[in-house]
Amino acid sequence: MAAAWSGWRCLGQVPWRLRAAGQAAGVGLLRAQSRGYCIPFGTGRYARGRALKDSRMLVGAAFALGGTFGLFQTLQYPLKAQERLAEQQAAKLPAGSLQLTLYQYKTCPFCSKVRAFLDYHGVPYETVEVNPVMRKEIKFSSYRKVPILLANAGNALQLNDSSVIISAIKTYLISRKKSLEDIVSFYPPMKAVNERGKEVTEYGNKYWLMLDEMETQHVYPIKEARVEEMKWREWADVWLVHLISPNVYRTPREALASFDYIVHEGKFGTVEGFFAKYVGAVAMFFISKRLKSRHHLQVNVREDLYKAANDWVKAIGKHRPFMGGSQPNLADLAVYGVLRVMEGLEAYDDMMTHTKIQPWYHRMEKAIGEAEVMNWQLLQPPY
Repeated sequence: MAAAWSGWRCLGQVPWRLRAAGQAAGVGLLRAQSRGYCIPFGTGRYARGRALKDSRMLVGAAFALGGTFGLFQTLQYPLKAQERLAEQQAAKLPAGSLQLTLYQYKTCPFCSKVRAFLDYHGVPYETVEVNPVMRKEIKFSSYRKVPILLANAGNALQLNDSSVIISAIKTYLISRKKSLEDIVSFYPPMKAVNERGKEVTEYGNKYWLMLDEMETQHVYPIKEARVEEMKWREWADVWLVHLISPNVYRTPREALASFDYIVHEGKFGTVEGFFAKYVGAVAMFFISKRLKSRHHLQVNVREDLYKAANDWVKAIGKHRPFMGGSQPNLADLAVYGVLRVMEGLEAYDDMMTHTKIQPWYHRMEKAIGEAEVMNWQLLQPPY
């Protein structure tokens, strides 16, 4: 599955064991983190045979759109704090049992999705911001996209594809009977040809948690809950993410505003930042039109964004605060992670004004914020 966002083509990838050279070069801290990865449009069908350096510079910043983490807010729906604290305590990892490092572009929607998952579940991790032009930070890896998750739970592993990462880490948190290495082996890569005739790597079971019958019954007391969660996780990857670039680069003014934020939040040198902001904004304005055509969006792409937001709210319904019920599930976290990359931009404000998604979105901010506070409290030594 290829998902385009902010001038990057974001694809799923396969986890693999780090080679000795890779371990020596890149795993000083060995803290793995998970995220979606993105490829610049300067490759594949967008290559024009022009200087690669210029192409990478034009859209190298495009990944970096939107979504600093929301501040804690006081919201209408109160979570059951004591129950939440008890669950977090039960799921708490033994000290040092899982070390994670996430190599990322901060505002890549797949990266944002993984961070939302890790933050909500209280999994400690470190981040390494990758320069989108040189990508020196991931020189230890033959895999040249982000996110890259380095995970050490006894053995050093490298995981790619945000959905595989989320499913693997979630399985690891629930099923202590299996090693992370064993769990990762349940998500083998498969070669496929996409609609444009290009060979891609896919994972047919990447939305599955690899649980036994008893664990499955505990996580999904109702069978339909598992099917629903998987359906909407996939929807976030194959449809929702495609709506981001056409909306945030809809007009030259919006494109410039987006790249102003990209440069501010990303890892750019002075010259790179200047070039990315002005030339990149122009490039992505025109590229967003191609994406609009490719994904058969309406003339006014806002209408597709509004419909997606309202479709999501309708799927949740009026009688539960989250798709997961009283607490967010993996679908809630995926949709929230994708949408929050637009925070601070006109597209985000319009979505909040013209759809019914705002109450759910604020509940998600509060749920993740409260989880972070509780997780911090759990890590404090007893008095």
